Amino acid sequence: MASPTTFARVSRVFSRLYGRLFSSNPYPLYKFLRTRYPLLRTPIGFWIATRYDNCLDILRDKRFIAFDLNALDAFPPDDGLKSMREALQHAIVFRNPPDHTRLRKLMTTFFSPAVVDGLQSRIQNIADHLLDAVQDRGTMDLIRDVALPFPIDVLAEVMGADDEDKPMFRDWMRTLGVPLDPVISANDPGVEVRQAIADVRRYFSDLAADRRKRPREDLISIMVAAEGRGDLQTEEELVFSAMFTLLAGHETTMNMIGNGMLALFRNPAALARLQSDPALIDAALDEFLRFDSPVQVTFRTASEDVDLGRRRIPRGEHVVVFLGAANRDPERFPDPDKLDILRPDNHHLSFAAGPHRCIGEVLAKVEGRIAFETILRRMPKLALADRNPKWRPAMSLRGLQSLPMTF
Repeated sequence: MASPTTFARVSRVFSRLYGRLFSSNPYPLYKFLRTRYPLLRTPIGFWIATRYDNCLDILRDKRFIAFDLNALDAFPPDDGLKSMREALQHAIVFRNPPDHTRLRKLMTTFFSPAVVDGLQSRIQNIADHLLDAVQDRGTMDLIRDVALPFPIDVLAEVMGADDEDKPMFRDWMRTLGVPLDPVISANDPGVEVRQAIADVRRYFSDLAADRRKRPREDLISIMVAAEGRGDLQTEEELVFSAMFTLLAGHETTMNMIGNGMLALFRNPAALARLQSDPALIDAALDEFLRFDSPVQVTFRTASEDVDLGRRRIPRGEHVVVFLGAANRDPERFPDPDKLDILRPDNHHLSFAAGPHRCIGEVLAKVEGRIAFETILRRMPKLALADRNPKWRPAMSLRGLQSLPMTF
């Protein structure tokens, strides 16, 4: 059994090494690990997997269950990461059957292709509104002005929040993104995290109380109805499922837009091809996701001894599945370091796979398609103002601090 200090030690190691040296370009490190140590048990007691086939097997194998949040018990009671653990233990991503099955069925109903298709006009309005705000300036920071607020505003509307609450949602997400990553959580702003969690809990509790009296066609109303049927068992499940949906949904889409736009504008041939044939956007999105995955790693815990190739992963030990490394595996993707928006058979792992595959995949891709189509159509002279922007020092969530552009 892994020591309860595992995650704390991982955080400190990666904050010293990964965050400083590799956050701008982790792919040479991934190549080294994939070639020399594709399935490695580290000296601090956790495993890392970097080859596509191993990663896919781990994600699909039901013996590898959701990451054991008890590994976070090393943190003191007033630590923001511990507060986040107590909140997220109610969220779907850290649950196992039968609770995971129950919650996934509920959430998948709302994020189905049919429901998301009905949201497209509202998503388009949000994209246009954000671009209207910068259109006359001739410059923008794509992250600050579009990629960050866009998915948060979409999800806030999906949940039934009023327009005046959207800036508050953005502040919460900036704060609560910190303890989700082992690198940046090594210097955890505990007070801010605890306050944000308390504010989110109060907000969604009040919103749920309102929807019990006046239901609408939004996600909180659907959750309230599920609560009445017994499909949600506690208000904590409702509140923190909503919170995690915001966190996961905005990070994936924000990084997909920023990382994808940077990759596209660093590859003029791909940019010209997409501008001449906008119908290629869906294939291009999958390639952006493969080429520079918004989520680089995910965690699993072995529920029993598992033989993987020639290695045995003992029960209770944790595995870090490097999605970003798997997506650059030359055994699965020919010429993996090349951005190819026409790449066939592009079954990347950016939304994971298996029982815990991201339920927001359909919404994220619709948001990405609308964002790229709208930006490229409305800003035909768009160009990078900085070809080497700074990346956030993070391991799990790969995204830019800013992306200045002119148009």
